[in-house]
Amino acid sequence: MSKKYLKSEKHLKEHSKWDRRGFMKVLGLAGAGSISLANTNLSVLNSNFMSNALSDSISDRVLVLIRLKGGNDGLNTIIPLSQYDTYVSKRPSIHIPNNKIIKLNDENGIPSYMSNFMPFWDEGKMKVVNGVGYESQNGSHFTSSDYWATGSTNKSEMVSTGWLGRYYDEKYFDYNINPPEKPIAVQIGSRANMIFSGAQRSYAFAVANESRLERVAERGEFFGLENLPDCTHGDQLEFLRRVTNTTYDYAKVINEAFKSSNDFDQYDDEIGLDRQLRLVSRLIKGGLGSKIYMVSIGGFDTHGNQSLTHEVLLTELSNSIKKFYDDLNYEGLDSKVLSMTFSEFGRRVKENGSQGTDHGSAAPTMLFGPSLKGSGVIGNCPSLNDVNRRGNMYNNIDFRSIYQTILKDWLCGDSDYIDKAMIGNEYDVIGLGFGCNDLDVVDYNNLFNFHHPIYANSVNVVNLNLRIRQTHKVDIKVYDILGRHISTLFSGELQAGEHTFPLSHNQSGKISSGQYFYRIGISGGEPLSKSFVIR
Repeated sequence: MSKKYLKSEKHLKEHSKWDRRGFMKVLGLAGAGSISLANTNLSVLNSNFMSNALSDSISDRVLVLIRLKGGNDGLNTIIPLSQYDTYVSKRPSIHIPNNKIIKLNDENGIPSYMSNFMPFWDEGKMKVVNGVGYESQNGSHFTSSDYWATGSTNKSEMVSTGWLGRYYDEKYFDYNINPPEKPIAVQIGSRANMIFSGAQRSYAFAVANESRLERVAERGEFFGLENLPDCTHGDQLEFLRRVTNTTYDYAKVINEAFKSSNDFDQYDDEIGLDRQLRLVSRLIKGGLGSKIYMVSIGGFDTHGNQSLTHEVLLTELSNSIKKFYDDLNYEGLDSKVLSMTFSEFGRRVKENGSQGTDHGSAAPTMLFGPSLKGSGVIGNCPSLNDVNRRGNMYNNIDFRSIYQTILKDWLCGDSDYIDKAMIGNEYDVIGLGFGCNDLDVVDYNNLFNFHHPIYANSVNVVNLNLRIRQTHKVDIKVYDILGRHISTLFSGELQAGEHTFPLSHNQSGKISSGQYFYRIGISGGEPLSKSFVIR
């Protein structure tokens, strides 16, 4: 692509439309309800099928969607070593040189600045799906993003609902009147995405950053639904107030989860993806219970000077994902979380005249997490010589096959709901290593058979007696009636079985007479507590 084209009316119009549409979504004019309160932009995202699948599932699995906004260059992300000579000839200025490539296998490699992905690969926690896309790729950010969000590429029958949104429309038909206690999905760091859009509402809670979320939670108040005008205006006002109340309600439970978890000090608050994944981790560790999270990183529309820009972006991506899983691993929750990257399209095979690449077609999707049970590459990179008249590769795997696989084998969703999510179409299921038969389910509501204080024959001795059904990470702490921390009885993985801990004594000796309570903090679940008295 020439520099002249980059400044052309056609190219600028495309980007203008792309941005304008996103702005309209924020205003709630494109299917997503958005509210601006106290200078805080919040969006209650429309429903979707994937959200429902997760919500209905008996598992405690979490899906994290990582959007690479702008059209990521897949050939400089997963390098086709089996076609390396052709790759270099097509990209004489921007190819990744041999001495800066780390081999995944004989056919595929990654740039050395993505080295933080190698622990995932070496430990069987990374899979690459090559050649992902759809037939007759549309090069518009606007249209292609809609295709990926809706799961429909039929121009004559375009739908306005997302593949996750349609799922939740079935389950939460009375969402405005009787919303779930916790948000189904949480989107952080960008405006509402159509993925979560249902017919009338959005099922994700969208927030710009954690500080805004905390402010909303602290200032939250509910609007009354009484004495409204008996007219169309009154009906509209009631709807807006219900949505607003739901927004505040979710802000509060999100803030509670955030405050009940601890920070992982490896994140860099100056890095956007670090900040987003830090918050996601806090909410997972705090037991929020939401099963879908979406974060995004922009800047992948690399028409010019791609090499430096792409290196910075992929370095941030690999570093942030590594920190995220290190954080989850420390809490014993990494096996419950599957992460997946996606982008609206790839880039063309040949570099352009500006040392960049133009809008293309097929590209790899990367997945991360111990649940993958082995690293590998699924599918081959499409031929770099067999391209269409625009210089685009032909896709090998339809992106909806990944959706179908996640809905069926990760979220373990109802088949009828999955059918609606896929608009009645059936796509091939890809073997990613997980399935519903190997669920490691943690039933937080029944994790403890019992827990209660036991008063010994001596009135001065009180013990905590409990039984846990399966080994799990917990913290057991004692507080006085003012909420002051008195002692920590246990912190770490508690083995399945019966245990006894002293409540009336700590390392310094007997605790003073008075009323206290213990709190059993459950990693990923709701805490348990009871009061006791020391005489």
